[in-house]
Amino acid sequence: MKATRLMSMAIVCVLACWGRGDGLDDLFPKSNKVVAEGQGVKVTRSELDAAVKFSLMNSAAEGIPLTVAPQALEEQLLHELIFARLAFGRATRNDRSQAYTQAKEAYNNQLAGYTSARAFNLRVAAMGISTNAYRKRLYEEALARAVMDRELTSKIDITEGQCRKFYEDNLKNWTEPERVRVQHVLLATMNPVTGLELSESGKAQKRQQAEQVRTLALQGRKFEELVLNFSEDPGTRRKGGEYTFARGVMAPEFERVSFAMQANQISRVVETKFGFHVIRMVQRIPKKVKPFIELQKDIRKHLAEQEASVRLPGYYKKLREDAEVKVTLGP
Repeated sequence: MKATRLMSMAIVCVLACWGRGDGLDDLFPKSNKVVAEGQGVKVTRSELDAAVKFSLMNSAAEGIPLTVAPQALEEQLLHELIFARLAFGRATRNDRSQAYTQAKEAYNNQLAGYTSARAFNLRVAAMGISTNAYRKRLYEEALARAVMDRELTSKIDITEGQCRKFYEDNLKNWTEPERVRVQHVLLATMNPVTGLELSESGKAQKRQQAEQVRTLALQGRKFEELVLNFSEDPGTRRKGGEYTFARGVMAPEFERVSFAMQANQISRVVETKFGFHVIRMVQRIPKKVKPFIELQKDIRKHLAEQEASVRLPGYYKKLREDAEVKVTLGP
């Protein structure tokens, strides 16, 4: 479950846009003019400019158009910078340790979604920062979340009755359809650089490679090794090629073959718009309704985060007043 948009905006999007230059300083005229200052807080014009630039470049890299007016975006980012620095000043040793672990895990998970470290670094560079600077941002994001969890979210009392009511009111959401867990090796028929389809001869070569992979699988070669050595699916290559899914999610050809297989069976070569697949059935998971006891912890966390998002503006206001933060935003 996810926190509401307000919580997300204040922690995730906010801190991803926070920076002290980190490779963007050369794109802005440097200015040490202070635009916000208080006890433990000081934000300069250059730092705010860098945050705005990073936000714009990140949106462009994601292909997401900004709908906020420039002045409104600047004001929003300034308050998010203030909030983040106030929170960071309150971090404990345990907060920092927890943040380090979470940031490292987040970085590794994102890296695993790319075909190579170079491809990942290029994606980060498209946001206008270095990989090291991006690691730092992930840590800062996790640290702010840890502080908020400790000071705000963890102090919200959610009763079992509230959890059970939420469970019963949303019973249809806890029903899981029949699913299958499979592994696959993909030989892609699209050029990863240009995004264009391969020629017919190129496709024929990929099919031949897929047939060779299938032969190795039938001969007893560990499927995880085949995935690591041959698969061109960046999203699953480092995770054993695994997908767990219900009907109506995957490409129709892939789904049809997967649901027709038995455990440990190796499929024929399956062609989809993505390329040629060799599939191994791992497990068939029957339809079920998740019991309350299994969901109670997640429901309590969701309800606490939901309430925290309501209390967040007041929490920020008090931190700002206690630190006597003054804003002098201008050109």
